[in-house]
Amino acid sequence: MSVELTKKDRLRRQALGLEVDRIPSLGGWMLGVRNMAQIAGITPEAFLAEPEAGVVLANLRLEVDGMVQPVIPRHLDEMRTGLVAESQFTGIEPEAILQRANAIPDSEREILADFDQASEEKRYRNYFDKAFSAWRGIEPVPNFWEIGGHFPLYSEYGYIAFWQACALYPEAVGKIYWAKSLHSRERAKILVRLYREYDLVPLMFCGEDVCNNQGPMVSPAFLRRYYFPTVQMIIEPLVDAGIRLVHHCDGDVRPVVDDFLAIGFSGLQGFQYELGIDLYDLKQKRSRLGEELLFFTGLSVSRTLPFGSVEDVRYEVDYFLDATDGGKGMFLFTSNVSGVEVPPENLIAAYQHVKAWRPSLPRQARWRHWPGFEKLAQPFDKR
Repeated sequence: MSVELTKKDRLRRQALGLEVDRIPSLGGWMLGVRNMAQIAGITPEAFLAEPEAGVVLANLRLEVDGMVQPVIPRHLDEMRTGLVAESQFTGIEPEAILQRANAIPDSEREILADFDQASEEKRYRNYFDKAFSAWRGIEPVPNFWEIGGHFPLYSEYGYIAFWQACALYPEAVGKIYWAKSLHSRERAKILVRLYREYDLVPLMFCGEDVCNNQGPMVSPAFLRRYYFPTVQMIIEPLVDAGIRLVHHCDGDVRPVVDDFLAIGFSGLQGFQYELGIDLYDLKQKRSRLGEELLFFTGLSVSRTLPFGSVEDVRYEVDYFLDATDGGKGMFLFTSNVSGVEVPPENLIAAYQHVKAWRPSLPRQARWRHWPGFEKLAQPFDKR
């Protein structure tokens, strides 16, 4: 394609499987005030004076096309977000989850009686209005976690009480999921209208962590009976409206990837390749509607970005390009929030390198090892 596309058109066409001028990229998940300030070309002090503006400036310097809801580092030594420490939940027993479930009404009408549609719509409108006014042309790619399911009750009760409740009171856990998901289904209906009104790119990023490095945190059988049906209930309005949903993939998700696709997701993000996740294999899968999958191909925040060289980072981008047959359905992104230990030059190199590739150019397909810690692992034939 000889015509240079706008950011919105590039994202939209890639989401729809149409020809693009170059591989679109996404930003927003980067920590480290010093790192972000260096990428933005400002001092850490200037960044801290206006952190949100600093994040936008850094992503503009990376020339990203879209941005998920950004992580905003607000302290010089802030290292991570979303920590769930079991020590915070001492004394909580699984019966607390049972008691909560027993207090939930049995009818949809009663559960939805306190759903505040006006307040929810205002919250989403505020998000989009701010994105379009403050992000300086970077397109929003929403990631509203409440739309991707309500699995992590461990953030409310701790891991031990949650796991014990899944074993002792599975129907109670399922009832909580069901009740929370009824509200989120109504939120999804609001979002369908707002996607049309704001003419948004038909992409949404969501999906809660259901796996760790050993695989699913609870049995796939439990997920299929009590959890995945509630997620499908939430996302069905969006899927029916043609909005493509990309599921976050922390941990070893291989046992449940097909479940993500079966309930309506048509894209994947966040791969921990060191666990055996292979994009070449995932590329062969299709969505429930028969679509080729979208990949928010995650630059590894656990290995390549923090510990690799610039050459390793470029090689990893080439791995993505080859695994997606020259970038089909590919959006460059980080696998998770990059940490303070990531050299800014590695992020810059990755985003610069992907811009140099043109999908219209011929590319000899070849199989590559994911680089991991290796220095420019040699390509190999996969037979």
